[in-house]
Formats: sequence, C-alpha cells, structure tokens
Amino acid sequence: MVGVLQSADPQLIGPYQLLGRLGAGGMGRVFLGMSAAGRPVAVKIVHAKLAADPEFRARFSSEVAAARKVSGLFTALVVDADVDAPVPWLATAYVAGPSLSEAVRNRGPLDAGSLLALAAGLTKSLTAIHAAGVVHGDLKPSNVLLAPDGPRVIDFGISQAAEATSLAPGGLVVGTPSYMAPEQAAGMEVGPLSDVFSLGAVLAFAATGRKPFGTGPPAAVLERVVRGTADLEDAPAEVRRLIEPCLDKDPGQRPTAAELLAGVTAAQLAMEPAPAPEPRRPPDAVVPSGPRPGGARRRRWRPLIAAPAVAGLLAASGAAGYGVIAAQHQRYGSAAAQTGSKVAIERGGLAHRPTSSAAPPRIIGTFTYQQNEMVYFEISYSDPGHQAVGFGFTGVDGSDWPTQYYSFSDPANGIVEANSISYPLNQGCGTGLEYTSDVKAWIYDSSGNRSKPVIIHLACTT
Repeated sequence: MVGVLQSADPQLIGPYQLLGRLGAGGMGRVFLGMSAAGRPVAVKIVHAKLAADPEFRARFSSEVAAARKVSGLFTALVVDADVDAPVPWLATAYVAGPSLSEAVRNRGPLDAGSLLALAAGLTKSLTAIHAAGVVHGDLKPSNVLLAPDGPRVIDFGISQAAEATSLAPGGLVVGTPSYMAPEQAAGMEVGPLSDVFSLGAVLAFAATGRKPFGTGPPAAVLERVVRGTADLEDAPAEVRRLIEPCLDKDPGQRPTAAELLAGVTAAQLAMEPAPAPEPRRPPDAVVPSGPRPGGARRRRWRPLIAAPAVAGLLAASGAAGYGVIAAQHQRYGSAAAQTGSKVAIERGGLAHRPTSSAAPPRIIGTFTYQQNEMVYFEISYSDPGHQAVGFGFTGVDGSDWPTQYYSFSDPANGIVEANSISYPLNQGCGTGLEYTSDVKAWIYDSSGNRSKPVIIHLACTT
C-alpha cells in the first residue's frame, strides 16, 4: 500500500522524485520514487541517528556492495545508492504488490498449491543470493513482496545493518526473533543454512497465519526458537513435509536452497493425481462475441508512474495479489450488471476427440491484479505432456460468467506467456458499480484432457 507524502518528507532523494510512502522499519523510511527516465523505484532512507554513526555507515556500505552482487527473477535488484550522502540511501526496483504479511493478514493462510508456488520462488531467490556469496540474515514475511509474476525477496542484509548498530554494543543478536535460526539467536555465526531455517519459518507463517514460535517478549520467542517446536498445526501435509527439515535445530541437517527447490518441484508434481480425461469443449459451450473491451492482446499491466498521475499510481499499487485461492471463498450476489455480456453458441468443437495417455497440464498457482475497470486472473501451470493448447473458465457461486474456452493461439483479450495465461474480466472497478466474481478455471490440452480446475475470486482493490 502506498501512502501520501507527509509535509516533513523530502521531495527528492538523489535523482529520484518521491511520489509516496511505502513503509518504515528499523533502518528508516521507504518511499516510492521515479527516475528521470520514468522508472519506478523503492528508495530507502536511513534514520538520521544512524546516518550520524560511522560504524553504521561502514556496515551499510558493505551491505550495499554485497546486495549489488545479487541478481535473479525473485529478488528486488539494487539500481542505485549513495552511502556517502548526508543521509545515506538505497534505491531498488519497485515491486507492485503486497507483502506476504499483508496478504496473509488480509486474506488468511495460503492453500497448498499457492504455498508450493511461493516456496519455489523463495528457494530460487535464496539460491541467487547465496550464489553471490550473500546471506540474507533477516528473511521474514514483511521482506517478501508478492508481485504479479512471483515473489520478490527484499532487504537482504540491509535491514540487518541497521539493527546491528544498536544491538551489537550490548552483545545482543541481530534479526527478527520469530524468523531467525537457532544459531543466529545464540549469537553464533550464520550462513546460507540459517536463511533456510528462516524460509521454513516464513512458509510456516504463510501456511498457518501464525508466527511459528509464538508471540511474546523477544527473549521468550528466542528461547522457543532455540529449544522449542514450531507450530505447524493446520499446515497442509504437502508443505509440512518440506518445512520440517528446514526447521531442524542443527544446520547440518537442513536442506540447501537447491535441495529444497528439488523437493518443492517434486511436491508440485505429486500433489494431485492426474484428473480423469474430460471433453475439451462441449457443444453447448458459449464464448463472448462483440467488441473486445481492451482491443487486441495487451501488454501485462504495470503501474502508472508519471508524476501528474500519482493518484492513479497510489491506487494501483495494491492491485497485485498472489494465488491465495480456494481458502476463503464467500458467496456473492449475481453479477447480472455485467455490461455488454453478449454471447454466441460455438457449435461443433472437439467434444469427442480421443484422449491421449500423455500427462495432462496442472495448475500450480493463481493470482489477480487490477487494470482500470478490469480484474485480471492469471494462471501458472505445468505441462509435463507438452500438449497444453488453451484455457477455459466459468462463473460459480452466483457469478453469471458463461462457460468460455480460448486457445493459446487466439486468447482474445488474454495474455499468453511461458506456462502462464492472464485474462481480464470487467468488475466495474472505479465506476461506483463495483462487484465481485468467482470463476472456476482450467487448462486443457490438444487431446481434450483438462487440468483439475481452481476457484479464483476477483474483486476490485481500489
């Protein structure tokens, strides 16, 4: 969520114009900024008391240098920094999406499929971080941002630098008690396997909605981290089997990030049995006709960043969701107010095409994001048989969207990318006539086999 700038906030940091507030933490404040070329960035400005501490400046400089080494799809890259400025600052790529802590707080724990998709992204992020010789040191739900195309890990080592200055003189440990490894809690040396423990704790939170080692004074939480057992009650079995080895008190017994990724991939493939073959397209399926609301295939939405349109950017910043599906579906009223819902019967089709023995496609994650009046649902899928050719959906739980099928070669307003498809549905966002929908969606292959469908909830976020 992006807040408005306060009267005491700066308007410019380095070459970046500040547009709004993203948050605050132990190191300082975080702002949404824009470069002269129109690139959105997250600008972190350290607290004045830390800026005046030479020890902090040295540590901050070292951490920024380490962070610059890290690259990868699932990290927020460092794009600029000035560690010698009167108030040191750091700019990273802006991620348009809520934090994991916000998502779980607002929508509840993730289901098994979404947890595995999250785990895959986070393990890939840690693999990139560790390959650069960097230990994150403070992996926690608020440091995981849920972008439309997957999670992003932020603040690797940077937030640790801020806390180290105030805590180290007293001989205390650095990190967030609920998510730090036992060796970190004991003030011992940390390494990549310490991050794996933190990852297990983060996944436990995402699976249960609770801090894995409870709440209370930091000393009590740290005691449970070192000697207690994590709270994994209600965690899906498929994910619990992956979390438990990560939370082993002995670092040598934990999997590496690469080993964990292999386990996540295997769990994704084995989580559900192959569904029974179903007809690809029944003769009475209907598809919409008439003008397409957004024209031909669109580019994936990105937030507006022009300075005169700050209000639009602030509204759009919370639009991205992340696969929190089938967890809290409520029954909503009819969407009969959908505008221009013309349909035409598509005759014929491939309803009786023989099926094949190849493995059907599987949906492994979903999320939603908003663009103007539309809410896009996006499906990520695996295609072990390499025969996926299209997708379909239908309204459920009171939503009157008719059954629709689209091929990947002609997805109408859909956006087809490698192993994912996005499709917009008009929810009236911003018109004062906003409504919600629930749809059941699936992927189908060239032989008529369908994936197991998923339920997706679509709602305006602004």
